[in-house]
Amino acid sequence: MSTIPQEEAVAVGPPDFTRESLIAALTELAQLIDSHETTIDLALYGPACLLLATPLRPATTTIDAVAAEGQSWIDKAAVRLAERHGWPSTWMTDQARKHLNHRIGVPAHHLLMLRVPLAPTERLRVFVPEWDYLLSLKVSALLMDEPISPQEQQELRHLMRASGVHSEGDLDGLLTRFRSGPCERRRMLALAHAVWWQCSTNR
Repeated sequence: MSTIPQEEAVAVGPPDFTRESLIAALTELAQLIDSHETTIDLALYGPACLLLATPLRPATTTIDAVAAEGQSWIDKAAVRLAERHGWPSTWMTDQARKHLNHRIGVPAHHLLMLRVPLAPTERLRVFVPEWDYLLSLKVSALLMDEPISPQEQQELRHLMRASGVHSEGDLDGLLTRFRSGPCERRRMLALAHAVWWQCSTNR
């Protein structure tokens, strides 16, 4: 007796966003937010931040976004947008939250990039970190026992130039300013040395 082979489920991968499609997705997201006329401040981090604010990334599948308030509204709207386009429900996450300095909230040390949709129906303000804060986040997320990839080296050099970092001491001082906990001090010093050595010797 022959059997009809069942079709295997095909996993749907995350979309590959360009700057233009990311802005379009954020605009759609804003239209889906049920915030009772409250404007939500949303900060982008990681590759999405670099895609939106710099020429360093042509595209990304990773959207790290953290709401100052109203994260549940963002999460629900993101799920609805995923259903609309057939994206995985995790296309946008707030996993970057665990790496943030909790003394710094949006809009402090952040730059306003987008207001969507346009006034008078604005529902969402999109921010990215200022370059020095973004540099501290990017460095602190590195693993000590792994080499820095060429892509990351390029991004780190760009951020160091934008932040006025011209020496290992400058980088150490910047990291200490944003990561001043006593338990982090030794790790930040080691990271500053590793980043400066790998990035400066490959300029």
